[in-house]
Amino acid sequence: MSQPFMFYDGYILKVSLPLAIVFIVFSLYTVIGNSLVCIVYFRDPFKNLRNLSFFYVVNLALADILVGMIVEPLNVSAYWTNSKHALFAFYVLAVLSCVSSILNISAMMFDRYIAVKTAFRYRVLVTVRRVRFSVLFIWLYAFHFSLLPIVGWRDANFQIYLYAFGVLLPSGVMLLSYYGLIRILKKKGSGLNDGRAPSTIQMKRMVQKERRISTTVLIMLAVFLLAWFPFVVIDFVLVFCPKCRSQRLLLARDITLSLGFFSSGINPLLYAWRVRRFKQGLLRILKLEMKSRIHGMPKKRSKVEPIDSKFSPVPLELEVLPPYALEKDIVQSVADNWESKKETKAFTKSETDSETYAPS
Repeated sequence: MSQPFMFYDGYILKVSLPLAIVFIVFSLYTVIGNSLVCIVYFRDPFKNLRNLSFFYVVNLALADILVGMIVEPLNVSAYWTNSKHALFAFYVLAVLSCVSSILNISAMMFDRYIAVKTAFRYRVLVTVRRVRFSVLFIWLYAFHFSLLPIVGWRDANFQIYLYAFGVLLPSGVMLLSYYGLIRILKKKGSGLNDGRAPSTIQMKRMVQKERRISTTVLIMLAVFLLAWFPFVVIDFVLVFCPKCRSQRLLLARDITLSLGFFSSGINPLLYAWRVRRFKQGLLRILKLEMKSRIHGMPKKRSKVEPIDSKFSPVPLELEVLPPYALEKDIVQSVADNWESKKETKAFTKSETDSETYAPS
């Protein structure tokens, strides 16, 4: 079997020790961050994350975990083994994970567009079966880009095909979806500027929520494209300009590739920053873990046993009060109760009067 190569002999990444160390660090933080995303989704402490839109979030996290657990370690292993087969596998799996990532981000934005465009039919159009089928399609579509070099398509035309249909096409779908979404939200928002009815206020909140979600997805796409754009430019120069090939350009390619892989660990930070439900679930899980560790530690017993309050997670300690203080508290409690009843009657009467004179 001949040695594997891509585009031309010498194109495949040659790993150095500094690059191997960088990939080890990136691998750790990518796996940890995206594993937390999956843990928050599957544990779902507040029972508000198990919706169809989060399917794509978890699928994106799995694609990034693939980068951290397999793609980057393959590159690191090639430093010690000096295996071109390992580097070829690194290239193939990197294509799979990166195309899958951008497809998931595009699917998120298209999902929000459908949710706003056909709000009343969203649950009919977007079903569990269709979402699962779309997730399967994302992986199969991304996999076919990895399969083509394996079966022998390794010339410059493959690179054009890869970037045209694996990067530009999904990015275009997402940008068009975002443009359509913003137009719909702007149209809905313009008709709600002067309304103060409860339904109008609720609609304003929904519009603001959708804008925030769509902006979050757009930021994810922008981070992904900005991280990978320098690599794509240098990669095109290496493939289509033989006279431009040099060791410095290969070094620049390797550095920009590291920047691209760095983006795989940024998405969990964006979720924690922009998605309130994810942030609340993450904090709840971390607090529960810390609480379980704290309660697992031995404690010094006090003279008075603490009583667990139903209203506060903090234990309450009993204090011995003198008799005159207890009598004073009882008298004050009776007086406060009497004043509270008077205020309640007055508030009820005012509410009844306002309803009586309210226009029908």
